[in-house]
Amino acid sequence: MLLWRPYPGRNEGEMTKETNVLIIGTGGTISCLAADRFDFLDYPVAGTRLSPRELLDTLSITPSDITLRTSGFEPVSSTELGPEFWWSLRAEISAAIEANQNLSGIVVTHGTATLEESAFALDVLLGTDVPIVFTGSQRPANAISSDAAHNLWGALRVASSPKARGRGVLVVMNGEIHAAADVTKSSNFALDAFESPNSGPLGTIEGTSVSFRTHPQLRSPSLAWRRPKDWPRVDVVASYAGADGTHIDASVAAGAKGIVVAGLAPGYATPDQRRALREAHMQGVVAVMSSRASAGSTVCLRQNGLAELIGARRLSPQKARILLSIALMQTADIEEIDNLFAQFS
Repeated sequence: MLLWRPYPGRNEGEMTKETNVLIIGTGGTISCLAADRFDFLDYPVAGTRLSPRELLDTLSITPSDITLRTSGFEPVSSTELGPEFWWSLRAEISAAIEANQNLSGIVVTHGTATLEESAFALDVLLGTDVPIVFTGSQRPANAISSDAAHNLWGALRVASSPKARGRGVLVVMNGEIHAAADVTKSSNFALDAFESPNSGPLGTIEGTSVSFRTHPQLRSPSLAWRRPKDWPRVDVVASYAGADGTHIDASVAAGAKGIVVAGLAPGYATPDQRRALREAHMQGVVAVMSSRASAGSTVCLRQNGLAELIGARRLSPQKARILLSIALMQTADIEEIDNLFAQFS
């Protein structure tokens, strides 16, 4: 892992006149070169991976009004990423901001499979006004009609824009700007795969113009966390017609401290799952109810018959799992955890 370093040979007085953006590359489709222009499926194993600097050169992205620096991790598929990666990425970003007071923004290139989860985790764990912008691509950089250049260009425009300050972690895909808490990948292969089903995009990028629909809102303080080895186990259990309590019982037996139910819309568990959740609750396991539906808030419904069940609000099951894991490292008080879901959803 390469840490951000100040520009050699320049002093702070010279840097204040520049727009400085750091690109942190973590891998994913956007870093790939496919074996041929029509390889949309097997490029992770058949092609090659690019460093952030190689990606800029390949895409011929050389903005005249932005000074770019690059840093990177060993490029990997985003299916391999989790708390250990978030810990390292948070440290990389924090070091860059601390070392360079004139840093305009940071772009993180990332695989799309878990991009929304990484963006949300960093949104909860980073307390900075510096724009942090995640982006990726649905097609390799050299594939026909690749979206890699468009998405990276848009992310650079947003990261360098003063309008993006104070908005938390953002996701830029397909010319749209999304909030980390709401954005989700809704299509396997389409170029417009990312959407915000509850709030819609925060803004758009058209050419070099960045437009936001709203003003920055007052953000909740970032949450502290411990090293990844200290993260409590939190599992996601799906509800479906006829589901019993086997998965919930197995999670408790495996040592889960929290369970997120991807419930039947608008937030129901089956009768057998409700029984298993009540037993888990008696053993001190915290339960959060989310929904399989992609839009709308999930609240605590009396039909579930479970005391101290927390509603995920507008968070997807996978994001509710992240927040519950982090919340359990702060407190065991159900009311306080519920308040954190109200703040960060």
